[in-house]
Amino acid sequence: MGRFGSVVELLIAVNVAVFFIQFICEAVRFPYFRQFLALSSDGLRHGFVWQLVTYMFLHDGIWHILINLAFLWFFGREVEYFIGPKSFTRLYFASGIAGAALWLAFNFTPIELGGQLIYPTVVGASAAVLGCVIAFATLFPDRDVTLLLFFILPISLRAKYLAIIAVAFDIVPLLQGTETHVAHLAHIGGAAFGYVYIKQLGYGTTPRWLLWLQNMTARLKPRPRPSPRNLSSEEFMRDEIDPILDKIAREGMQSLTRGERKILESAKDLMQKRRR
Repeated sequence: MGRFGSVVELLIAVNVAVFFIQFICEAVRFPYFRQFLALSSDGLRHGFVWQLVTYMFLHDGIWHILINLAFLWFFGREVEYFIGPKSFTRLYFASGIAGAALWLAFNFTPIELGGQLIYPTVVGASAAVLGCVIAFATLFPDRDVTLLLFFILPISLRAKYLAIIAVAFDIVPLLQGTETHVAHLAHIGGAAFGYVYIKQLGYGTTPRWLLWLQNMTARLKPRPRPSPRNLSSEEFMRDEIDPILDKIAREGMQSLTRGERKILESAKDLMQKRRR
């Protein structure tokens, strides 16, 4: 699992395998496969808690799974390489569960249709995948990415703008009240978690509200770390930066702790101020 892209490749393989099983079950009209694995409040009421995870591996048609797996392949591999397989696995599944939770918050009660109570269901890896896409844009906001629109027309834009467009595609229909048969709430939940999780790992500048949340939930007072403000430049580089660079050379970026990433950010800010 330590090689590049291993978790992403495993997720793609499992998604494809489950899709073929789902296809066969639907072809022979065996409804229980979807009934037990797709997410619904009715399923949770019956104790099918596994649906919070299994719904991510079901899809509504070939285009649904192709688009999800394409985005997972193009964005997930580098995110996994940068934050490490374990953190990436947490990111993927927690984004999917966060999306499920937000969707359930607004779809927990059944709707009446034709005199019958129908419980809405949701399937797809979109929430988990969008969490990975937002994670990529948070890690590399100014990275130029090229996408094939409709798998034909190439479009290049920065990752941060891609993230904004992706989230807007889910927020706008909700604000307009448009019925699209897409689980926009699940997408937004996954995207929000992807952003918060990467910030929680210590990448980039942490927003004030997240710092406040971290301080409120911290059980132990963090040990003050040296910074460029109370060390000379030479001391800061020798005592703080050099050991971190050595660790990166030995074990890779994914081995860094949140505190070590913050120290690198401090050094980056100091260098930028000196250039001005």
